[in-house]
Amino acid sequence: MKVLITGFEPNDNGLNASEIVVKSLQNNPPQKLLQYINSIEFKIMPGNTNTLGNIVDKTLQELSPDICIGIGQARGYNKITLERMAKNLRYFVTLDKAGNAPKGTLIAEDAPVAYWSSLPDQEGLVTLLENNNIPAKILNDCGTHLCNQIFYHFLHWRAIQNSDMKVGFVHIPALPEQVIKYWPEAPFMSMDMTREALSLIISKNIETINQTKNK
Repeated sequence: MKVLITGFEPNDNGLNASEIVVKSLQNNPPQKLLQYINSIEFKIMPGNTNTLGNIVDKTLQELSPDICIGIGQARGYNKITLERMAKNLRYFVTLDKAGNAPKGTLIAEDAPVAYWSSLPDQEGLVTLLENNNIPAKILNDCGTHLCNQIFYHFLHWRAIQNSDMKVGFVHIPALPEQVIKYWPEAPFMSMDMTREALSLIISKNIETINQTKNK
């Protein structure tokens, strides 16, 4: 069993909740992940739309994971959000870290308009989180920035390789320190709750795949 969990570096000189939380899971794994920690690779991805695809391809080629879950921050969200699909579109309202802002270009030429998430039973994951008093939802639109782009790259690689890799993307709310420093009116979720949510999502998917393999 191999698992890849990714976050993003900040697009500016500020903070990115996905980088902070992913590094926290790596450096201080919650109890739920400890038994799987040797099977999980954590990686922080660059905020450059022009290099992201090559880095994704290289990473997936090296690891060939069974599960790949991207994590991104979503300012304005107050729930853990599982994304239903990724679309073949880059339309950046804000600059990426390298100063790029594509306006309506494709992520991949001669490729499908969109891909569905291949993460199993996302509705069940929402119920699991809510049963643990963590607000959660499924969203149909992952946006058109880097989060959608990496999600599409993951799923496109899966399709090209004819892989059964389980791919998903999760948006997390801002962290309290971001609200204090930058976004005083933004909703947020505590680090502990966000870590718990991602631990539940990751461990549940590992358990599901292990059960499937053992049948």
